[in-house]
Amino acid sequence: MKRTKPFVLAAVATVWLCCTGVAKAQPIAWSESNYDSLASGNSPATIAPGTVITAQNWQKYKEFMPVGMQELWAGKFFWKLPANAQIVVGKTTSTPLPRKYQADTEKYSNQVKLIKNPDGGHDIGGYVAGVPFPHPSGPDAGDEIMYNEYYAYIPYVITTYAKLGFSMDRFGNKYVQEVREVNFKVKHLSDPGKPVDIPDTANVFLTQNNVIMEPEQSKYVNSLQIFHDNPADLPESYVFVPSLRRSIRLTTAARCSPLVGSDYTQDDERSMNLQPPIFQARFLGYKKILVGYPEPGYIDTANYYPPLYFPSPNAVIWQVRPVAVLDIRRVPSMSAGYCYGTRMAYIDKQTWQPVWMDLYDSGMHLWKIGPSVYRPMPIPGTDGDVSTGAGGPGDGIYTFWDIQNNHLTLDIQNGGEINQDAGRFDNYTRWGTPSGMDEIMQ
Repeated sequence: MKRTKPFVLAAVATVWLCCTGVAKAQPIAWSESNYDSLASGNSPATIAPGTVITAQNWQKYKEFMPVGMQELWAGKFFWKLPANAQIVVGKTTSTPLPRKYQADTEKYSNQVKLIKNPDGGHDIGGYVAGVPFPHPSGPDAGDEIMYNEYYAYIPYVITTYAKLGFSMDRFGNKYVQEVREVNFKVKHLSDPGKPVDIPDTANVFLTQNNVIMEPEQSKYVNSLQIFHDNPADLPESYVFVPSLRRSIRLTTAARCSPLVGSDYTQDDERSMNLQPPIFQARFLGYKKILVGYPEPGYIDTANYYPPLYFPSPNAVIWQVRPVAVLDIRRVPSMSAGYCYGTRMAYIDKQTWQPVWMDLYDSGMHLWKIGPSVYRPMPIPGTDGDVSTGAGGPGDGIYTFWDIQNNHLTLDIQNGGEINQDAGRFDNYTRWGTPSGMDEIMQ
């Protein structure tokens, strides 16, 4: 699942704390000053490559850390970095957007505009493909960046088999599941050899399909989300129940329900499964933060620090990158009953992909934190173009630490396949429609 998902571990069963008397962390309250104190994106300040950050010197570099990462180092919660933890800083690299996506940005972005809607959010007009707002500015820059993330590059089809990952409580109890993920993007494409819109896909924009393959008692449980071309429309959600041998459509009010039992909700898949017209994003400025890039050892959980499974330098090298920091909240008319008071999103300025989340509960106290660490994946049929994030499935590490309930979800994805490399999974009817779910047990 990409905490991205990125979808991040779409198939884990959560073992929630249920024991009377177990102390819970006292979460910090939201404060804008915590985000104002991050290193300015316009500042020459940085961290030299080769720097090793430890428990002894982390405060020297805290202005380059997301607020949630600062809390892990501070050690005030159950989930905290151990005394021997290290972050190694590498050289900042460039991750250019795919060339077809860049060309579509140049071709179409000058015709894109925001349209104020009655609820206080913004609809979008004139969007075809590419980055809708390559130079966000003005009072609505936050909503422009939110749309940049919503329409960030995603290939036509991508699949992964999420084999390494688990959900875990404070006692170390783990529930491990293996998941096949298949996502289709059928509108606003920027893939060589594909039309902008795939014919005969009605009003669908994006589909996200997740099938549990292990353990045996959960096998064939299958969730499917279908996003419409109008970003204001809430997605359709379906689940295939093996005991019934049929799929059931879920209510659109279930955006806050756990995503197949994990610490992610439906709105957390691909890191931000948000419909921009029903949210408002306030831009707090460009900042410089530490962003993780996987090393070859990232697929081995032995290269993570227990008990919270934060990646060691054998799994991830960090680099200082400019990000847009957004304060994202539901429009007032739709905020009642929503799980999050605010989603503090760190959006990479080059790829427009979210690289860290600080999620606050409805009472505006810190609740869940964690990174999306993407491995750039080669795009078939191009000369070196890569995909990061990929709208759900995608190689990398996706983590949420629930600091209020002392729970975590970790998903490590590897071996992703894109477009013509996806083989038998390049079948939209089978993997992108409710009728295809009926074939899961065949």
